[in-house]
Amino acid sequence: MTLGQQDLSDVGVLIGCALRPKQRPGADSDYRALLGRYREDAEFHNAVTSVLDGLDLQVLSAGELGLVLGARRESVFAYRLTDLPNVSTVSHRLLVGLISAAIAAYVFPAPADFDDDRVRWVSVDEIERFVRDACDRLKRAPEPQMLEDVSFEEAWRTYDRLSPGYKADRGKGQGRRSAASSTYWVANVLSWMVDQGLARLAPNRGPDTFQLLERFRVQVGELAGNATYELLAARRRGEHTPVVGT
Repeated sequence: MTLGQQDLSDVGVLIGCALRPKQRPGADSDYRALLGRYREDAEFHNAVTSVLDGLDLQVLSAGELGLVLGARRESVFAYRLTDLPNVSTVSHRLLVGLISAAIAAYVFPAPADFDDDRVRWVSVDEIERFVRDACDRLKRAPEPQMLEDVSFEEAWRTYDRLSPGYKADRGKGQGRRSAASSTYWVANVLSWMVDQGLARLAPNRGPDTFQLLERFRVQVGELAGNATYELLAARRRGEHTPVVGT
């Protein structure tokens, strides 16, 4: 059967739903119906895949979370570090990249962890200490850690120069983080992940604590593997297994 105009319109609707990270099929009957059709109708499935391929997107999973997409680097839908608030310089982009890799390495340090769907929580302080410890170890290493990505050294040295505390901005009161503190950048990345449907705040587990959502596990499991992640994951495996929920 050849797809008609309405079918092609439905392809667009499904992709549109998938591009809204907080939209879930459980709360949207149209999304749920189109997702079921994607799973069961080979012709419709192929049409969706073809359109996504033209947009440099790929389907990572099609389950209860909906259609979870991954973007190739050249895609206009790929995450850009400049999309985060207050990221305006090369140093800022390096910090965001380092922290993003650190969050993934902290909760998924081994390949088998990507198959474990238990709930993960992280706090700003936990990630800050993890990256800070990695910087301290790199400084003490008898030989420099060499990676194909030469920006890694610049990234961790930039992080190491930041104050680990709040360092309140002048005139903005006590307890407010400034961009001169590492906790500011960790909180900035985690807050952005909330906006992208990758995490949610978990205040019942403590201040500045976040629950990492299934969408984060799926996306990181498919797209992780860069040298920075691998190095940080190896260091995490040398410490202890990550804290997970029951």
